[in-house]
Amino acid sequence: MSAVRQTKDLLCAFFDGNRCEPAGVGDNFCGRFSLPCYHVRDPMISKLRRPFAPLALSLLALTVCKRDQQAAIPSDDSPQATGAETLPGFEVTGGEPLDRSDVPFERYFVELGDAPVRGPEDAAVTVVAFSDFECPYCQRGHSALLELEQQYRGKIRIAYKAFPLDFHPHAMIAALAVRTAHEYGKFWEFHDRLLSQQGLDFQRIQQYAVEVGLDLDVLARDIQALKYGPSVRRDMRQAYRLGVRGTPAYYINGRRVSGAKPKEFLQQMIDEELQLAAKWRDKGISGKDLYAYAIADGYREVEYEGAARKLRPDRIYNVPVGTSPQRGPKTAPVTIITFGDFECPFCARGNDTLERMRSRYGEQLRVVYRNYPLPFHSHAFLAARGSMYAQSEGKFWEFHDALYELRAEFDEDALVEVAKKVGLKAKPFRQALHSDQFDAKILGDQNLARKVGVSGTPAYFVNGRVINGAAPPLEFRLAIEEELQRAEAARASGVAPEDLYEHLVSQQAP
Repeated sequence: MSAVRQTKDLLCAFFDGNRCEPAGVGDNFCGRFSLPCYHVRDPMISKLRRPFAPLALSLLALTVCKRDQQAAIPSDDSPQATGAETLPGFEVTGGEPLDRSDVPFERYFVELGDAPVRGPEDAAVTVVAFSDFECPYCQRGHSALLELEQQYRGKIRIAYKAFPLDFHPHAMIAALAVRTAHEYGKFWEFHDRLLSQQGLDFQRIQQYAVEVGLDLDVLARDIQALKYGPSVRRDMRQAYRLGVRGTPAYYINGRRVSGAKPKEFLQQMIDEELQLAAKWRDKGISGKDLYAYAIADGYREVEYEGAARKLRPDRIYNVPVGTSPQRGPKTAPVTIITFGDFECPFCARGNDTLERMRSRYGEQLRVVYRNYPLPFHSHAFLAARGSMYAQSEGKFWEFHDALYELRAEFDEDALVEVAKKVGLKAKPFRQALHSDQFDAKILGDQNLARKVGVSGTPAYFVNGRVINGAAPPLEFRLAIEEELQRAEAARASGVAPEDLYEHLVSQQAP
């Protein structure tokens, strides 16, 4: 049981990251989005629509948990996707292309991937549920789905996708734990208990694990090792691409339903899909291909019109290392590039987390630092100049570490004292603070940051995947563990260790 108790530590302040922004406002950076309207690109049309009327918004607020409790969540009938024309659709080998005019309604291309599925492979209707086990609306929606499964036995199947929300402290642990249950053939027993509307905490997760016959030591080891973290993160990225910002989100043969709707609402959609499936069968679509046929022309990606540009968690950004200070071997399987501001308190907090990661992963990790001094921090640019002078003298990391020990509280005299502490001469150091000798490098870092979409500090890129803000250690570990897997696969395919980073950031992964 000691391993289980240790696992509880993972819950502490899981989503407590913050950052500094140019506007000077600290933000709890836990997946908060501003979504004013949706931009839809279709192979035939391009149109812009408001998401929904105020009345719809007020109704939706009662049925859905949101990643940002101020963010708009797409309505059921709002067009909101882009990029479908650039991706392959449903294909049938041989013969003439199928007439697909018999596939009405707006649909999304929601691949099942490795999702746990309950129901027959040839079911006429597939319901994909993006869920958070700590979301009360997911629990309400699950009750409706259970009734519908009984009512339409053999005709529908349910697929689970993880979308644990930032402000639910036990949701990520539950999402990881249910994957262990899946490995041992106990997924749906565990899943149904987690959504049994009895609330969720760590003790209840353990209780349900015992009830379904899971070994608690195995469960604890899997959670501590984040064994299924990459799988959960893939689900979350898929949800992001589809425009999911809250839970529950259902896709019924690719037709989007946001929030916990009444059973009668879902029943009507299922009846419509059953009628369509019968017609598709009549034209020769086999039962096991019905879902693929239904979603083939669905939208692949959501784009928001008018929203502030933000870094996307479903993208890999090719951020070059260049001549920036780095520690850790070039052949390390994971490279973290930091855009930091020495006068940002959240950067100091984030640096503490990076040190924990370096301690944990050792030679598997390389850390690179790029300067992004913010204009409202009065000494940040001076500190950036000082750090570049320290690099020129071979003392960057000593200066970096000593300066962050001041927790963003310093002036010019304090910078000089730090320089002396790490063995730099005070006079040339102070001269460097008022020289433009290193400004081109600093401005280059700032321009690169803006180019990739960085708008505040700290910002981290883990093999190109963004972590925005001073995220807690678990979020870094989830990213690092996934990237270790990607690096291992790349090495197995023949990529040389010294080429790993350039290879990994040039590849878009699911």
